[in-house]
Amino acid sequence: MHRLILPLLILCILFGCSPKPAAFGAANGRYLASFDHYAINVDDVDEAVRFYQRVLDLEEIQDGTGKDNIRWLSLGNGMSLHVIEADRSEVRTQKGVHLSVSVLEFTAFVQHLRDINLQFYSWQGVPMEANKRGDGVSQVYFKDLDGYWVEVNDGRAVWEQSPTR
Repeated sequence: MHRLILPLLILCILFGCSPKPAAFGAANGRYLASFDHYAINVDDVDEAVRFYQRVLDLEEIQDGTGKDNIRWLSLGNGMSLHVIEADRSEVRTQKGVHLSVSVLEFTAFVQHLRDINLQFYSWQGVPMEANKRGDGVSQVYFKDLDGYWVEVNDGRAVWEQSPTR
């Protein structure tokens, strides 16, 4: 019995008690907040959904509102993109305010963008080029049909390979 307790105690100390950064979508902080959804107003909900499905292959999920002008797309782990056909006259877009999606197959995704002839940019604004941030994450940016900026990066892959995770 004593021979079993010591290895279990060591495993608990090594894996259960060591600090780790929160996983994507995990509850965080005093109020256990986590990301739920990102909502965008679009001119044509059907066209916008087709765009996001063609570019990011997002799965449509049940829209909790039941309204014809709103559709939801899954971002994984209970998170979603809410696409709302509504007045956009007050919407201002800039690259610094963007939806960011992480993919495990970044190189294949960038090739997909090239294959479908979707213009993308590095953070610095160089067309059809990716860039690498200081933390080693590769990223590209593109605009959707309504002018919203979207970043796609390999942050999750970099995080999963991190020895300090």
